[in-house]
Amino acid sequence: MSRLVVDGYNILHAWPDLARSMRTESLEDARRRLVVRLAEYRASTGNEVLVVFDARRRTLGSPDQEVVEGVEVRYGSSRESADHVIERLMYEASRRGTVLEMVLATDDHLQRDLVRAMGVPTMSSRALLAEVERAEGERTGEIRRRDQGLVADDRLESRIDPEVRRQLEAIRRGDLDSGEGAGEGPGGPPPPPARKHRPPQGPPTRWRRLR
Repeated sequence: MSRLVVDGYNILHAWPDLARSMRTESLEDARRRLVVRLAEYRASTGNEVLVVFDARRRTLGSPDQEVVEGVEVRYGSSRESADHVIERLMYEASRRGTVLEMVLATDDHLQRDLVRAMGVPTMSSRALLAEVERAEGERTGEIRRRDQGLVADDRLESRIDPEVRRQLEAIRRGDLDSGEGAGEGPGGPPPPPARKHRPPQGPPTRWRRLR
């Protein structure tokens, strides 16, 4: 499993819908939209996701670190910018020998060159957008197939005779004992008559022909 680290404000300005959200709505709304989309990516791929934002214009009293819909969100501080947080994380990964498990998404060329020197793979904002859109498409298709399967099950159930459906439900719950099955029971047909036992016969008698 990989860990995707996202340079938050860099991606906010790079993705057209998020940049538009910052202009027409608010920075907080744009951050929320980014986290929601990254949560879809995480749910589809199973990869861990960490997005790092600068401390500026952060909601007063909000925590420095939180998990939102499975996405880890970190903020810089007055003493440490988002870039410095990212660099420290990558340096710690290089010390542990786990840099190949990390991927940094940013269009900041200086930042990309710096972490590449540590051995960390990087990707552009456009590549990240393509990955997120692919994940969103897969999730939408999965939900559509699941909903279609539920509709098909409902249609099949509506075609089953109510009495048969009741007996199947009783079997599923274990209410019917082994001697009572579908089509049998108190109101079912009587059991077939027992066959009479006939003693075994010996070999046929051979008659001598009279002369």
